[in-house]
Amino acid sequence: MFRSQLLSRQPIRLIIFECDRVLLDSLESNNSIEIEELKTLNIDIDNQEYQKQFAGVPIENTFNVIAREYRICIPAQFIRYVEEKIVNAREQRIEVIPYVHEILKKINICKAVASNSPFSRLSTLLTLKNLIHFFDGHIYSADMVKKPKPAPDLYLYTAKKLLVPVEECLVIEDSATGIKAAHQAGMNVLGFINAKSPSSEIKQELLEAGALQVFSTMKNLPEIINGLKGRSVFDV
Repeated sequence: MFRSQLLSRQPIRLIIFECDRVLLDSLESNNSIEIEELKTLNIDIDNQEYQKQFAGVPIENTFNVIAREYRICIPAQFIRYVEEKIVNAREQRIEVIPYVHEILKKINICKAVASNSPFSRLSTLLTLKNLIHFFDGHIYSADMVKKPKPAPDLYLYTAKKLLVPVEECLVIEDSATGIKAAHQAGMNVLGFINAKSPSSEIKQELLEAGALQVFSTMKNLPEIINGLKGRSVFDV
């Protein structure tokens, strides 16, 4: 069990957001598309089990695990096809998490996105939903590092690109996979529970992974962060 302590007296200079189910409510539609397409390969997986096992995991890694478990070959072109289908569906159905626009406007320090999703998908969807300008080009994806989350590589890469010590970074994550990555990178991390998630089970999972605190509405983020040691990072 991971237990994280707030690193002593360090100001917060960088806030790093996961994208799926933290900024954009998109993971559920991703899962449903992936599950339906896997059925064409005669692979039938329960939705809850799929989400529990693969939340926050890149689609390529997910399908590689499934290929090993079912002893089949999943071609690269099939993965690309599913990825394109997800992007197309997201453009039609994706929603911004409530209060995200308002919160991002108020943060007065550097902000970044670090996600296991491919960069092209992140860029397309953040632009589509009018969020990309909040991050000044600081959008980082797993295809920029050797190992995706739960390895710490992506978070370490993000901090290095922005020249911010890891102890001065705060991560907002929704999955145990991402929280473990941030925790192992030496960063403070908060767990966000999407309103559609089974909160009691997920909350315990996120805390055990190393989250300092778990919250379920972005409206509360300023109060939570300003309660941490260090200067306020929000404009009134």
